[in-house]
Amino acid sequence: MYDDILVPTDGGEQMDAVIDAAIEIAAHGDATVHALSVIDRGVFLTLEEGLTDAVESELTANAEAAVDAVLEAVEDAGLDGESTVRHGRPGDEIRAYAAEIDADLIVMGTRGMNGHERRMLGSVSHDVITEANCQTLVVPLNHA
Repeated sequence: MYDDILVPTDGGEQMDAVIDAAIEIAAHGDATVHALSVIDRGVFLTLEEGLTDAVESELTANAEAAVDAVLEAVEDAGLDGESTVRHGRPGDEIRAYAAEIDADLIVMGTRGMNGHERRMLGSVSHDVITEANCQTLVVPLNHA
């Protein structure tokens, strides 16, 4: 049913539920799981000029660790996986990458922001759901 499943990740502790859901679905059709982490360029707008390189290094290391965690779980399940790290606006990059790999499904988490938070900050999952050209499964993440 699905050949290519995209799992966007921020490396959060609660991503296990998302990873497990993607692996379970992928196992039914021997799909490839694509892990994606996006470094949000918006965080650099408020940084002092001298901090940009250090922050970018740390964010890149975190993003690489996040996709590595997904790949490890995918490979442990005996499935094929790929990973990439991108820079940009998360919702835009997730949709663009999904289109590039011709994803059949996006499996992602949501932290369940309340209405005010969603209006003020937006929601990556909402952005992806409303604009993606493929099916999207949103796994609710518990509040920490």
